[in-house]
Amino acid sequence: MKYIHKHETDRCLDIAGYSKPVIAEVAMLLRLGEPPLCPNIIKLHHWIENKRSFVLIMEYPQPCCTLHQYITYSDDMNEEKARWLICQLVQAVKHCIDRGVFHGDIHTGNILVTDHNLELKLIDFGCAYPISSEGVLSSEYRGAPLYTPPEVIGHTKFHADPAYVWAIGVVLFEILHGYLPFGSQDEILRDYVKAKLTLSSACHDLIFQCLIRNPANRLMLQHLEEHRWFMN
Repeated sequence: MKYIHKHETDRCLDIAGYSKPVIAEVAMLLRLGEPPLCPNIIKLHHWIENKRSFVLIMEYPQPCCTLHQYITYSDDMNEEKARWLICQLVQAVKHCIDRGVFHGDIHTGNILVTDHNLELKLIDFGCAYPISSEGVLSSEYRGAPLYTPPEVIGHTKFHADPAYVWAIGVVLFEILHGYLPFGSQDEILRDYVKAKLTLSSACHDLIFQCLIRNPANRLMLQHLEEHRWFMN
């Protein structure tokens, strides 16, 4: 169960079937929960609005941990496991795009993985908001600073697809290294990616293609799964 305390600044959105605007996190989860479902996105079973809060009753896969915890304590991470995890993350992101939802805060703390088969679930849509029909988003980006796409920093608008690809690249890097590719927003704008030399050439290429600073030159989401790293 997730409790969300009400604030005057809460973002609310209109959604079909409801007489008044709904808090943005619930609205986005309702969009994502319409059939057909994606197994890699956390499911909202029910929600209740009280005078001072919202109560969200969510799917809870057990046993599980966050991807951050799994990376921290795992001593047998390899490209094969990373590929399985990223394949699932890509499916979650594609479902979000299909439903016009920008998660806005993808990082390894907002991803659950089950202990037995590493089934992935994208969670916490508290920063999520709708994508326009042109795929454009405003500069209202509230996600974790070290996962922020470079085009968001200092610009008024950005596009959902390349921003999602950047997040996937950062998560892939973290899975295989145990730390983030950039230590500050200044490094996001200026530093080079330093990946392990022990990684395959295909893995190196995918990371670099996802973390190209110019979003126009970044690997496109629709072509991501066609990259040769996923064919191994």
